[in-house]
Amino acid sequence: MGNYEEEKVRGGMDRRSFFKLGGLTAGMAAFAGMAGCAPQQEMANTGGDNETVAARVPYSVFETDILIIGAGFGASYAVDAARKAGKNVIMVDKGPYGYSGAFGMSFDIMHTWDPNSPTYKSEDDIPNSGFLRDESLYRAAFMESELGDTPDVCIANFGEVWSARNEDGTPFYLYDFPNIRGIEHSMARQWSDHFRALDYVMIHDRTIITDLIIEDGRCLGAMGVHVPTGEYRVFRAKATLAATGGSTQFYGWNSTSCTSNNVCDNTGDVEMSLLRHGGKVANAEFCTYDMMGAFPRSFVASEGSMVGADSVHSGDLMDKDGNYLKDDPELAELLGSQEGVIQAACIVVDRGQGSENGGIYLDCKPESLSTMRWMYQRNAALLKEKFGFDFTEQPVEVVPEMYEHGGEPITDENAMCVDAEGLFCVRANAGSEGGMMNITNRRMGRYAMKKALEYIDSYEEPAAVTYESVAAEIERLEDLRTRQTDDPIRPITVRRSIQYACAQAARPSRPTEVLEEAKAELDRIMTEDVPRMACADDSLVYNADWKDAIEVGNLLDIARLSVEASLAREESRDALIRPEYPETDDANWKCALAYTRAEDGTLSYEKIPY
Repeated sequence: MGNYEEEKVRGGMDRRSFFKLGGLTAGMAAFAGMAGCAPQQEMANTGGDNETVAARVPYSVFETDILIIGAGFGASYAVDAARKAGKNVIMVDKGPYGYSGAFGMSFDIMHTWDPNSPTYKSEDDIPNSGFLRDESLYRAAFMESELGDTPDVCIANFGEVWSARNEDGTPFYLYDFPNIRGIEHSMARQWSDHFRALDYVMIHDRTIITDLIIEDGRCLGAMGVHVPTGEYRVFRAKATLAATGGSTQFYGWNSTSCTSNNVCDNTGDVEMSLLRHGGKVANAEFCTYDMMGAFPRSFVASEGSMVGADSVHSGDLMDKDGNYLKDDPELAELLGSQEGVIQAACIVVDRGQGSENGGIYLDCKPESLSTMRWMYQRNAALLKEKFGFDFTEQPVEVVPEMYEHGGEPITDENAMCVDAEGLFCVRANAGSEGGMMNITNRRMGRYAMKKALEYIDSYEEPAAVTYESVAAEIERLEDLRTRQTDDPIRPITVRRSIQYACAQAARPSRPTEVLEEAKAELDRIMTEDVPRMACADDSLVYNADWKDAIEVGNLLDIARLSVEASLAREESRDALIRPEYPETDDANWKCALAYTRAEDGTLSYEKIPY
C-alpha cells in the first residue's frame, strides 16, 4: 500500500480526537464553529473574536510525531534520520512529490562534499566557512553529517550509480578542489520512491502550508490547503521541521519566468508565517547567484533550461569587447568562488563593459561547452534542435540568476527557532552565504532532525490548546478566495508588480537610489494593490487565483525584507554589493539583521552579533 493521503487514512482523525490531543474536551475551544469533514454534533463556540467565521468549511486533521514541511534535499536527509529512529513522519510537499523543487532537477543535481572530512576528528579541526554566520552551529552540523555524505555512502544507501567516469574507470569529478569535490546526476528518484513506500511516512503533496500553529511560544504543527480540492488540512505534530528551499520568486521577470532556477512554488511560506506570528527573520539581504543565460528573450532564465557559468567555468566569461575576465589581474583573483564571480561581473558592468541588460558574456565555443555541466550541454542541444539557436556561434549574454535566498529564522544551537519552541529549521544559519547550498542543506537536514528527535524524546503535551489561530487563518483564507472589491486586481498581476519592483533591487549590486525606489513601490503595492486584489473565481478546485493570492502576501513580505535589509546594511559583503559602501565593515555589521513585522506591516530590525 502506498502512503499518499488519498490512499491511506490511518493518520487522519476527526475534530474531537484532534482536540483530545491537546487536552481539550468536546465542550472546549472548537474551530470557531466550523464543521469537520464528517457530520458531527454542534460544539460550543468559544473561539473569542473568531466566532465571526460562520461558514461550515470542510477540513481534515492529521497527527504525527514529526511534521516535515518540504521534500527536497534537506527534507530527504531529515526523513532518512527520522525513519531510522522509527518515528511517524508526515511530509508536506507544495508540488507533486518526487518531481517538485530539487527532485524536479534530479537529472543533474550536483552532489558536493569536503574531501578532507575523514581527517576532521573534532569541531575544532573544521575550517571556518568564510561567511558571516554562527560558526559553532555550522561546525556542529558539519561534524554530525559530513562522513555520511560521501558518495560511497550515498551509492550504498540510495542505489545511485556513479555514471560519469574517466576513460580508465575512475570517478569523474566535475568539481575537484582542495576543499570541495562534486559529482553530477545526484539525488536520484530512488530517494522519493523509497520514502513513499514506508508505512510510517505519509506524503501530502500539492499542499500549500499557509500558517504555523503557534501557541504560548510553542509550535504545535501547521495548517494549509490541498490545492487540487481546496480542502483545509491541519497537521498536529510534536516537532515541526521546516525545509522549504530558497524563496527567490520575487526577483524580476524575464518574459516567461523570474530570473531564478527555483520553482514558482518557492515563496517563503513558512518563514513569512513565522514573521506574521511575531517571529524574527534574518539575513534577507543576502542571496546566491550564478551567471545564467537570460537572453534571447522568452527562454527561461534558469540553469534547468539555459546555459550558464558558475565558478568552475568562470574562465569562459568575457566582457562586451571579448576580453576574458581571467586575463584581468584584478578580476582573475576573484574567480575562484561563486561570490567572487559575481563581484567580478559587477566590476565589469560598473566599468561600462557589460551587456545592455546589466550582464556579461559567456563564450560557448564547442571546446568550452563540452566541458560544462551535462545539464548545460543538454539545454544547448535542445535549444538548437527546437529553436535553431546555436550557443556555439556567438557569446551568450548571462545575467545574475538568483538560485538561493536568505530570509531565515533565528535559531539556537539546536537549530530550533528561538521564537517557536518545537520548530526546527533546515534553512537556518546560511548567513551571508545567502541560502542553503546542497552540501549545507544535507548537513542541516540531518542535524536538525537529530535535535528534533532529542526534543520529542522528552516531549510533554501542553496543558491546554485553543487552536484559535487555525480559525483565524481559515477566515483569512476564505476572505482571499471570496473577496469582492471595486476595480479588482488579479493576484497574478500583483505578483508581477512585486517582481518588477525587485528586478533591479534584488540584483547583486544595489545602489541606494534603486533600493529606495523599490521600497516606495512595494509600500504602494501593500497599501493600494493588495486591498484591491480579488480572485476571478471562488472555486475550491485547483483555484490558481487563490493560490496566487495566498503567495502574494508571502512574496511581498520577503521582497520588503530583502529591500529594507539591503538599505539598512551599509557595507558590501560576499555577493551583496552596496556601491556607496564598497568595503566590508566588521566593526558595525558583523551581525544578523533580525526583522519583525508589526500588525500594520511595518518592519523593524535588531542586530544580533555573530
